[in-house]
Amino acid sequence: MRSIVLGGIAAASLALALAGCASTAGSAPDVPASPGATYSPAAPAAPVGTGADAQARLADLPTPSATEPVLAIGTVLEQDGGAILCVGAVAESAPPQCDGPELLGWDWAAFDHEETGGVRWVQGVAIEGTYDAEAQAFTPTGEPTSAAAIQLPAVETPEGELDEATIAAVQEDLTSIPGPNMLGSWGERGTVVLNVTYDNGSVQAAIDDIYGDGVVFVVPALR
Repeated sequence: MRSIVLGGIAAASLALALAGCASTAGSAPDVPASPGATYSPAAPAAPVGTGADAQARLADLPTPSATEPVLAIGTVLEQDGGAILCVGAVAESAPPQCDGPELLGWDWAAFDHEETGGVRWVQGVAIEGTYDAEAQAFTPTGEPTSAAAIQLPAVETPEGELDEATIAAVQEDLTSIPGPNMLGSWGERGTVVLNVTYDNGSVQAAIDDIYGDGVVFVVPALR
């Protein structure tokens, strides 16, 4: 039986496990660092439009799939006779409670895991695979490893010029995003950070088109 060593990631500014699905402005949950992140939008030059019009446009945000392997780091949890990959918020209970895409091909017999009340889970798993957004399924293309063994460079949130009221208004808009791609948002350094399941650049582009450059910084959980 192979054993996955459990542990967290020492990321300088962001780590994956979120304390909740959406945080208040100025309170930033941690998400995993993104390798090679270079996005540095300028501060918005005009007042940010929020409210019904922005929310209507957010309803049409793209939900891209990852056809090339991406790295997932999170908790694997038994659910409905299968396994899910929790890449967003995880309730610290026993067993944990979380949501995420179905993890295809997971073999519980091959890995050490915890079990409570007939529910199995393992934390701190890093695995490469592809992601089908429509089917909400993650297909491994490599062997799972310990997240503690992975060193990821930190992501520095770009500095913006949003006031607290604008940050709160944008966050309120973002809670209206439908579907499982929205994992949480928070205010940091005068901008709004949006954590999503996956982005190939199309989500960031659509968000910039709605709010303008430098308002929302999109951070995907799957890298």
